[in-house]
Amino acid sequence: MSESDNFQAANSNSIISSSSTEQAVKCACNLTTHPMRAWTRNNPGRRFVSCRGRRVGRQYVKCDFFQWVDQEPPHGWQHLALIEARDIINEQKEELGKLRNQVSKQSDQNLNVQISNKLVEKLNEKNEECETLKRAVLVLTERSLLLRNLLVGSSFGVVVVLGGFFGFYVKA
Repeated sequence: MSESDNFQAANSNSIISSSSTEQAVKCACNLTTHPMRAWTRNNPGRRFVSCRGRRVGRQYVKCDFFQWVDQEPPHGWQHLALIEARDIINEQKEELGKLRNQVSKQSDQNLNVQISNKLVEKLNEKNEECETLKRAVLVLTERSLLLRNLLVGSSFGVVVVLGGFFGFYVKA
């Protein structure tokens, strides 16, 4: 199996993670490579280095540099333990993603509840204002009726007094 075939085998259906504590190697492009970890079924946890490539214009160019850091692939119980650990890690990552989504949704719901509570408070304040204004309108309506009745009564009294003076003046 050629080194580029090894690289493809390491990359296919794998989760690759970089480790910053290991030595960097230069590829044929003279770029620094960092050890990565393959999590394929055939090479679980096995470390390798390969060309990351570089951007040239609008294209991505890389050489065929590939090298295993771990010379022997895992085998026997180590192989099985690494596969099992990989599966557990993947399950935990999925669960962590779900929990993050739930926390995000809960945060959104809490924000909506806070906004709703503020709106309810404002609505209650406006209802109180409305009730106060209704009472004020009722008081003003009663005062208006009282003043109208007083004006009508006063007008009637003036007519009676003027009629009395007119009657007294006509008799005299």
